[in-house]
Amino acid sequence: MRFLTVASLIPLLLHSQSNPNFNVSLQVDYASAEQIIELCEGRMYNVKNVADLRGTQLAAATSMVLARKELPPETFQRELEGLRDKFKSSDDVFGFAPTRAHLAEIKALLEEYKKRQLDRRVLATIEQFFPNDARISATLSVYIVAFGNENASAFVRRVVWSGNTPIFVGEGQGEPIIVVNLQRLVESNPSTEIQFIETLSTLAHETFHAVFEVYQSTSPVWRVINTRREPLWELAELVQNEGIAYRISFQQRSGGSLRPNIFNGARNAVPVLNSAWLELSSPGVSSSRSRELLMNANLSGSFEKNYGATAGLLMAFAIDTKLGRNALTETITNGVGDFFQKYDALTKQYDELPRLSEEIKRELKR
Repeated sequence: MRFLTVASLIPLLLHSQSNPNFNVSLQVDYASAEQIIELCEGRMYNVKNVADLRGTQLAAATSMVLARKELPPETFQRELEGLRDKFKSSDDVFGFAPTRAHLAEIKALLEEYKKRQLDRRVLATIEQFFPNDARISATLSVYIVAFGNENASAFVRRVVWSGNTPIFVGEGQGEPIIVVNLQRLVESNPSTEIQFIETLSTLAHETFHAVFEVYQSTSPVWRVINTRREPLWELAELVQNEGIAYRISFQQRSGGSLRPNIFNGARNAVPVLNSAWLELSSPGVSSSRSRELLMNANLSGSFEKNYGATAGLLMAFAIDTKLGRNALTETITNGVGDFFQKYDALTKQYDELPRLSEEIKRELKR
C-alpha cells in the first residue's frame, strides 16, 4: 500500500514516449468525482448509486484504513446524504467538508483533466526510468475521486473486486489500481494550472509504483529479492521504491533540483532510517513494533516524518544527479542492494550526504 502526500511545486517537465518495449496504458475513470460534484450541486439524489461506484468505494475504504476505523456501509451512505443535504459531520472520516468547501475548484480541475492528455504525459515520464530492453505490458486502472483522508492525495492498492466492493490484497494478488483525490490537490495548490501540474506529478509517482511492481514480477533478480519478506528487506524495498517515485515527482515539479527545505529534510531522514533499521534488526523487537516502524516509514502522516520515503528521495536524487540516469535505472535492474551500494559510495565523496549505518550495509551485502 503506497500513498503520496502533497508538496509544493513549480513548472512541469514533459518528455515524448519512445520505447516500443514499454507497452503501458492508463484507463481513467472519472465517474466518482463527477457524481460527487452532482450530489453537492443538487443534480444527483440517489446516494446509493454514488456509493456503489468503484472509485467511491476505494476512496471510502482507504479513508477508513488511514483513520484506523471500520464503519458499516450504512454509515458511509448517511455521510453521503449529509454531503448532499449540507449537514456537517461530527467526525468527517471521509473528508467531505473540504470537498464542499472547494467544489468549484474541484469541478474546474476535473474539466482540465478532460481537455488535456493526462495519461500520455504521465507515461512518457515514467518510461525514462525503466531499462530499454525490459518488456513491460500493463493496463492500469486510474480512479479520479473528490473526497478522502487528508493524508493521501493519491495511492496505489492491489484489489480483488467483489462486484464493486474492493478487497485489498497483498503483493502479486489481484490488480494494481491508482486513486487520485482532486479534493486534496485543489486544497493545497492555488490555481488550476498548478493543480494540473501537481496531478501529473502525483499520478506519475503512483504509476511508477504500479509499473515497478509489474517489472518486479517479470525480473529474475526481483523474484529472488521478493522472497525475502522479513521486515528489513521490506523496509529496504520501500526506500528504493518510494525514493525513485518521489524523485520522479520532484523532477516534474522543479526540473530536477530539490528546494533547500526538502533537501535538508531528506538529509535528516537518513539517521532516522539508520535507527529504525537497528531497532528492526533487534531480536527482541515485537511484531507490533515492527509493523509500526514499517508504517511510519511511509505512512506517518507527513512527508517529513516518512523517514523511509524521504531518505529514499535523497538517495535516488544523489544517484540520478551525480552518477546519471543510467545509474539510477541500473538499480531497478540490479535490485535494492545496488541502490543502497551506489548511494553508500557517493557518501564517501560528498560530505553533504549522510552515511548509512554499518548494519544496513552489512545486511544488504548478503
